[in-house]
Amino acid sequence: MDVQKYKIRGIVFEIILNSDKYKIYDLFDEPQPYNLYINYNIIKCNDDIISERIIISDSDITSVKIENGSFIINSNISRLVQKNYNHQFSLFGNKGIIQKYILYILETKYNSIVFHGCALKNEKSDIIIGLGESGSGKSILINIALQRGWKLISTEQTIIDDEMNIFKGNIFDNVSPLSKELIREKLPQAVILSDKRLIEPIGQKIFVDMSFYQTKYDKFKMDLNKLTIINVNFNGKNENITEIEDKDYLLRLFQISASDKISFPAIIENNLIDFPYIGNSKLKNNIISNFIESDAKKIMLSNGFKGFNLFFERWGCK
Repeated sequence: MDVQKYKIRGIVFEIILNSDKYKIYDLFDEPQPYNLYINYNIIKCNDDIISERIIISDSDITSVKIENGSFIINSNISRLVQKNYNHQFSLFGNKGIIQKYILYILETKYNSIVFHGCALKNEKSDIIIGLGESGSGKSILINIALQRGWKLISTEQTIIDDEMNIFKGNIFDNVSPLSKELIREKLPQAVILSDKRLIEPIGQKIFVDMSFYQTKYDKFKMDLNKLTIINVNFNGKNENITEIEDKDYLLRLFQISASDKISFPAIIENNLIDFPYIGNSKLKNNIISNFIESDAKKIMLSNGFKGFNLFFERWGCK
Protein backbone atom coordinates (compact mmCIF):
# COMPACT_ATOMS: atom_id res chain seq x y z
CA MET A 1 0.00 0.00 0.00
CA ASP A 2 1.31 3.44 -1.01
CA VAL A 3 -0.01 6.50 0.87
CA GLN A 4 0.45 10.21 0.25
CA LYS A 5 -1.36 13.37 1.37
CA TYR A 6 -2.07 16.34 -0.87
CA LYS A 7 -3.65 19.68 -0.05
CA ILE A 8 -6.09 21.32 -2.45
CA ARG A 9 -7.73 24.63 -1.41
CA GLY A 10 -6.61 23.88 2.14
CA ILE A 11 -8.39 20.52 2.12
CA VAL A 12 -6.20 17.47 2.81
CA PHE A 13 -6.81 14.52 0.49
CA GLU A 14 -5.19 11.25 1.48
CA ILE A 15 -4.46 9.12 -1.57
CA ILE A 16 -4.11 5.39 -0.94
CA LEU A 17 -2.89 3.32 -3.87
CA ASN A 18 -3.00 -0.48 -3.74
CA SER A 19 -0.98 -1.68 -6.72
CA ASP A 20 2.03 -3.84 -7.50
CA LYS A 21 2.63 -1.94 -10.75
CA TYR A 22 2.36 1.70 -9.70
CA LYS A 23 3.52 4.03 -6.95
CA ILE A 24 2.02 7.38 -6.01
CA TYR A 25 4.92 9.24 -7.59
CA ASP A 26 4.09 7.63 -10.94
CA LEU A 27 0.82 9.56 -10.91
CA PHE A 28 1.29 12.69 -8.80
CA ASP A 29 4.88 13.85 -8.46
CA GLU A 30 5.09 16.17 -11.48
CA PRO A 31 2.78 17.60 -14.14
CA GLN A 32 2.31 14.58 -16.32
CA PRO A 33 -0.45 14.52 -18.95
CA TYR A 34 -3.92 13.69 -17.61
CA ASN A 35 -3.18 14.22 -13.96
CA LEU A 36 -4.65 16.75 -11.60
CA TYR A 37 -1.88 19.32 -12.01
CA ILE A 38 -3.73 20.47 -15.11
CA ASN A 39 -6.46 21.80 -12.87
CA TYR A 40 -5.44 22.32 -9.27
CA ASN A 41 -2.69 23.76 -7.12
CA ILE A 42 -1.68 20.52 -5.40
CA ILE A 43 0.66 20.73 -2.42
CA LYS A 44 2.21 17.60 -0.96
CA CYS A 45 1.79 17.71 2.81
CA ASN A 46 2.21 15.73 6.02
CA ASP A 47 -0.82 16.99 7.95
CA ASP A 48 -2.18 14.67 10.63
CA ILE A 49 -5.77 15.70 9.96
CA ILE A 50 -7.30 13.99 6.93
CA SER A 51 -10.26 15.74 5.30
CA GLU A 52 -11.00 13.31 2.47
CA ARG A 53 -9.74 9.91 1.41
CA ILE A 54 -9.39 8.45 -2.11
CA ILE A 55 -8.58 4.73 -2.34
CA ILE A 56 -7.45 3.31 -5.69
CA SER A 57 -6.91 -0.43 -6.05
CA ASP A 58 -5.51 -2.47 -8.92
CA SER A 59 -8.15 -5.15 -9.17
CA ASP A 60 -10.08 -7.40 -11.51
CA ILE A 61 -13.22 -6.20 -9.74
CA THR A 62 -14.65 -3.06 -11.31
CA SER A 63 -16.44 -0.56 -9.09
CA VAL A 64 -16.62 3.16 -8.32
CA LYS A 65 -18.38 4.15 -5.10
CA ILE A 66 -18.42 6.27 -1.97
CA GLU A 67 -18.19 4.13 1.15
CA ASN A 68 -17.64 5.17 4.79
CA GLY A 69 -16.71 8.67 3.68
CA SER A 70 -14.07 7.45 1.21
CA PHE A 71 -14.09 7.50 -2.58
CA ILE A 72 -13.16 3.99 -3.69
CA ILE A 73 -12.03 3.02 -7.20
CA ASN A 74 -11.36 -0.62 -8.06
CA SER A 75 -10.20 -1.48 -11.55
CA ASN A 76 -7.33 -2.27 -13.87
CA ILE A 77 -5.20 0.84 -13.25
CA SER A 78 -3.26 0.37 -16.49
CA ARG A 79 -6.46 1.03 -18.40
CA LEU A 80 -7.37 4.03 -16.29
CA VAL A 81 -4.04 5.84 -16.70
CA GLN A 82 -3.68 5.16 -20.41
CA LYS A 83 -3.57 8.18 -22.70
CA ASN A 84 -7.02 8.69 -24.08
CA TYR A 85 -8.35 11.50 -26.22
CA ASN A 86 -11.53 11.53 -24.16
CA HIS A 87 -10.32 12.54 -20.70
CA GLN A 88 -13.56 11.58 -18.99
CA PHE A 89 -12.70 7.96 -19.65
CA SER A 90 -9.49 8.14 -17.62
CA LEU A 91 -8.48 8.29 -13.97
CA PHE A 92 -7.07 11.81 -14.22
CA GLY A 93 -7.49 14.79 -16.49
CA ASN A 94 -9.86 17.72 -16.61
CA LYS A 95 -12.88 15.43 -16.96
CA GLY A 96 -11.53 12.34 -15.25
CA ILE A 97 -12.98 10.33 -12.39
CA ILE A 98 -10.88 11.87 -9.58
CA GLN A 99 -11.38 15.37 -10.99
CA LYS A 100 -15.14 14.90 -10.82
CA TYR A 101 -15.00 13.56 -7.30
CA ILE A 102 -13.01 16.60 -6.16
CA LEU A 103 -15.56 18.88 -7.81
CA TYR A 104 -18.32 17.00 -6.02
CA ILE A 105 -16.56 17.30 -2.64
CA LEU A 106 -15.73 20.99 -3.06
CA GLU A 107 -19.31 21.82 -3.95
CA THR A 108 -21.26 19.65 -1.54
CA LYS A 109 -19.02 19.84 1.55
CA TYR A 110 -16.89 22.97 1.21
CA ASN A 111 -19.25 25.46 -0.48
CA SER A 112 -16.92 26.05 -3.42
CA ILE A 113 -17.43 25.91 -7.16
CA VAL A 114 -14.87 25.62 -9.94
CA PHE A 115 -15.00 27.56 -13.19
CA HIS A 116 -13.01 26.76 -16.30
CA GLY A 117 -10.96 29.93 -16.54
CA CYS A 118 -7.81 31.79 -15.56
CA ALA A 119 -7.48 34.40 -12.81
CA LEU A 120 -4.97 37.20 -12.23
CA LYS A 121 -4.39 39.90 -9.61
CA ASN A 122 -2.43 43.15 -9.60
CA GLU A 123 -0.86 45.18 -6.80
CA LYS A 124 -4.03 47.30 -6.47
CA SER A 125 -6.08 44.14 -5.71
CA ASP A 126 -7.84 44.30 -9.08
CA ILE A 127 -8.78 40.78 -10.19
CA ILE A 128 -9.42 39.43 -13.68
CA ILE A 129 -11.31 36.21 -14.32
CA GLY A 130 -10.95 35.07 -17.93
CA LEU A 131 -13.52 32.52 -19.09
CA GLY A 132 -13.55 30.66 -22.38
CA GLU A 133 -13.31 27.32 -24.07
CA SER A 134 -10.02 25.66 -24.95
CA GLY A 135 -8.25 27.67 -27.63
CA SER A 136 -10.14 30.91 -26.91
CA GLY A 137 -6.99 32.79 -25.87
CA LYS A 138 -6.80 32.50 -22.08
CA SER A 139 -3.06 31.77 -22.26
CA ILE A 140 -2.52 34.90 -24.38
CA LEU A 141 -4.43 36.95 -21.80
CA ILE A 142 -2.19 35.49 -19.07
CA ASN A 143 0.94 36.21 -21.10
CA ILE A 144 0.08 39.89 -21.71
CA ALA A 145 -1.05 40.45 -18.11
CA LEU A 146 2.13 38.95 -16.63
CA GLN A 147 4.23 41.17 -18.90
CA ARG A 148 2.43 44.15 -17.34
CA GLY A 149 3.19 43.14 -13.77
CA TRP A 150 0.10 41.15 -12.84
CA LYS A 151 0.42 38.00 -10.73
CA LEU A 152 -1.10 34.63 -11.53
CA ILE A 153 -3.82 33.18 -9.32
CA SER A 154 -4.66 30.27 -11.61
CA THR A 155 -4.18 29.28 -15.23
CA GLU A 156 -6.90 26.73 -15.84
CA GLN A 157 -9.45 26.26 -13.06
CA THR A 158 -10.67 29.03 -10.76
CA ILE A 159 -12.09 28.06 -7.36
CA ILE A 160 -14.52 30.43 -5.60
CA ASP A 161 -16.47 29.85 -2.38
CA ASP A 162 -19.78 31.18 -1.08
CA GLU A 163 -18.03 34.01 0.80
CA MET A 164 -16.57 35.20 -2.53
CA ASN A 165 -13.03 34.11 -1.74
CA ILE A 166 -10.93 33.15 -4.74
CA PHE A 167 -8.27 30.47 -4.24
CA LYS A 168 -4.89 29.97 -5.81
CA GLY A 169 -5.15 27.25 -8.45
CA ASN A 170 -2.94 25.53 -10.97
CA ILE A 171 0.13 27.47 -12.13
CA PHE A 172 1.11 25.05 -14.91
CA ASP A 173 -0.27 26.30 -18.21
CA ASN A 174 -0.72 24.17 -21.30
CA VAL A 175 -0.10 26.13 -24.48
CA SER A 176 0.18 25.62 -28.21
CA PRO A 177 3.68 24.75 -29.44
CA LEU A 178 3.46 27.98 -31.48
CA SER A 179 3.52 29.94 -28.20
CA LYS A 180 6.92 28.64 -27.10
CA GLU A 181 9.02 31.39 -28.65
CA LEU A 182 6.67 34.11 -27.42
CA ILE A 183 6.96 32.80 -23.86
CA ARG A 184 10.74 32.55 -24.06
CA GLU A 185 10.94 36.15 -25.31
CA LYS A 186 8.32 37.83 -23.10
CA LEU A 187 8.28 35.67 -19.96
CA PRO A 188 11.87 34.47 -19.50
CA GLN A 189 11.23 33.21 -15.96
CA ALA A 190 8.63 30.71 -17.20
CA VAL A 191 9.97 27.16 -17.61
CA ILE A 192 8.87 25.29 -20.71
CA LEU A 193 8.63 21.59 -19.90
CA SER A 194 9.17 20.43 -23.45
CA ASP A 195 9.06 16.76 -22.54
CA LYS A 196 5.64 17.12 -20.89
CA ARG A 197 2.93 17.18 -23.51
CA LEU A 198 -0.83 17.12 -23.46
CA ILE A 199 -2.56 15.57 -26.44
CA GLU A 200 -6.05 16.89 -27.15
CA PRO A 201 -8.39 16.55 -30.12
CA ILE A 202 -7.57 20.15 -31.07
CA GLY A 203 -3.87 19.39 -31.17
CA GLN A 204 -0.76 19.04 -29.07
CA LYS A 205 -0.09 21.34 -26.11
CA ILE A 206 3.05 21.90 -24.06
CA PHE A 207 3.27 22.44 -20.30
CA VAL A 208 4.75 25.68 -19.00
CA ASP A 209 5.70 26.14 -15.34
CA MET A 210 4.50 29.63 -14.34
CA SER A 211 5.57 29.32 -10.67
CA PHE A 212 7.75 32.44 -10.81
CA TYR A 213 4.71 34.60 -11.59
CA GLN A 214 2.26 33.23 -9.03
CA THR A 215 0.63 35.20 -6.24
CA LYS A 216 2.10 35.03 -2.75
CA TYR A 217 -1.09 34.09 -0.89
CA ASP A 218 -3.36 31.06 -1.29
CA LYS A 219 -6.67 32.94 -1.24
CA PHE A 220 -8.11 36.44 -1.57
CA LYS A 221 -11.37 38.05 -0.59
CA MET A 222 -12.74 39.52 -3.81
CA ASP A 223 -13.88 43.13 -3.97
CA LEU A 224 -16.50 42.74 -6.71
CA ASN A 225 -16.15 46.44 -7.57
CA LYS A 226 -12.54 45.71 -8.55
CA LEU A 227 -13.33 42.56 -10.53
CA THR A 228 -13.40 42.24 -14.31
CA ILE A 229 -15.04 39.17 -15.84
CA ILE A 230 -13.90 38.53 -19.40
CA ASN A 231 -15.35 36.35 -22.12
CA VAL A 232 -12.08 35.60 -23.89
CA ASN A 233 -12.42 35.44 -27.68
CA PHE A 234 -8.93 35.98 -29.10
CA ASN A 235 -9.94 35.31 -32.70
CA GLY A 236 -12.99 37.54 -32.65
CA LYS A 237 -13.29 40.12 -35.44
CA ASN A 238 -15.81 42.40 -33.73
CA GLU A 239 -15.05 45.45 -31.60
CA ASN A 240 -12.05 44.95 -29.33
CA ILE A 241 -13.99 45.43 -26.09
CA THR A 242 -17.74 44.89 -25.79
CA GLU A 243 -19.67 45.24 -22.55
CA ILE A 244 -21.89 42.28 -21.63
CA GLU A 245 -25.34 43.38 -20.50
CA ASP A 246 -27.27 40.18 -21.20
CA LYS A 247 -27.50 38.35 -17.87
CA ASP A 248 -28.61 35.10 -19.52
CA TYR A 249 -25.51 35.21 -21.71
CA LEU A 250 -23.28 35.80 -18.70
CA LEU A 251 -24.96 32.95 -16.84
CA ARG A 252 -24.23 30.60 -19.74
CA LEU A 253 -20.67 31.87 -19.89
CA PHE A 254 -20.04 31.00 -16.26
CA GLN A 255 -21.46 27.57 -16.89
CA ILE A 256 -18.60 26.75 -19.24
CA SER A 257 -17.25 24.72 -16.37
CA ALA A 258 -16.12 21.22 -15.54
CA SER A 259 -18.60 21.22 -12.68
CA ASP A 260 -21.45 21.12 -15.19
CA LYS A 261 -20.49 17.60 -16.21
CA ILE A 262 -22.96 16.10 -13.78
CA SER A 263 -21.75 12.54 -13.49
CA PHE A 264 -18.65 10.42 -13.00
CA PRO A 265 -18.61 8.38 -16.23
CA ALA A 266 -15.69 6.09 -16.92
CA ILE A 267 -15.05 3.23 -19.30
CA ILE A 268 -13.62 0.46 -17.15
CA GLU A 269 -13.15 -2.94 -18.73
CA ASN A 270 -15.38 -1.66 -21.57
CA ASN A 271 -18.27 -1.05 -19.15
CA LEU A 272 -19.88 2.34 -18.65
CA ILE A 273 -20.23 3.24 -14.98
CA ASP A 274 -22.42 6.25 -14.32
CA PHE A 275 -21.67 7.47 -10.83
CA PRO A 276 -24.46 9.91 -9.90
CA TYR A 277 -23.48 13.49 -9.17
CA ILE A 278 -25.63 15.25 -6.60
CA GLY A 279 -24.26 18.78 -6.51
CA ASN A 280 -25.39 21.90 -4.73
CA SER A 281 -27.08 23.80 -7.55
CA LYS A 282 -28.36 26.47 -5.17
CA LEU A 283 -24.81 27.29 -4.09
CA LYS A 284 -23.66 27.58 -7.67
CA ASN A 285 -26.58 29.75 -8.70
CA ASN A 286 -26.10 32.03 -5.69
CA ILE A 287 -22.41 32.60 -6.46
CA ILE A 288 -23.16 33.29 -10.12
CA SER A 289 -25.98 35.65 -9.13
CA ASN A 290 -23.54 37.59 -6.94
CA PHE A 291 -21.37 38.15 -9.99
CA ILE A 292 -24.25 39.06 -12.25
CA GLU A 293 -25.81 41.52 -9.81
CA SER A 294 -22.53 43.12 -8.77
CA ASP A 295 -20.80 46.15 -10.26
CA ALA A 296 -18.02 43.97 -11.60
CA LYS A 297 -17.05 44.86 -15.16
CA LYS A 298 -18.33 42.25 -17.60
CA ILE A 299 -16.88 42.35 -21.08
CA MET A 300 -16.14 40.35 -24.22
CA LEU A 301 -12.51 40.78 -25.26
CA SER A 302 -11.47 39.97 -28.81
CA ASN A 303 -9.45 41.01 -31.87
CA GLY A 304 -6.15 39.41 -30.95
CA PHE A 305 -3.15 41.15 -29.39
CA LYS A 306 -4.50 44.56 -30.38
CA GLY A 307 -7.71 44.06 -28.41
CA PHE A 308 -5.98 42.47 -25.44
CA ASN A 309 -3.42 45.28 -25.13
CA LEU A 310 -6.14 47.90 -25.58
CA PHE A 311 -8.01 46.35 -22.65
CA PHE A 312 -5.13 46.96 -20.25
CA GLU A 313 -4.65 50.52 -21.49
CA ARG A 314 -8.32 51.50 -21.49
CA TRP A 315 -9.22 50.01 -18.12
CA GLY A 316 -6.45 51.76 -16.26
CA CYS A 317 -4.56 48.60 -15.47
CA LYS A 318 -0.84 48.71 -14.81
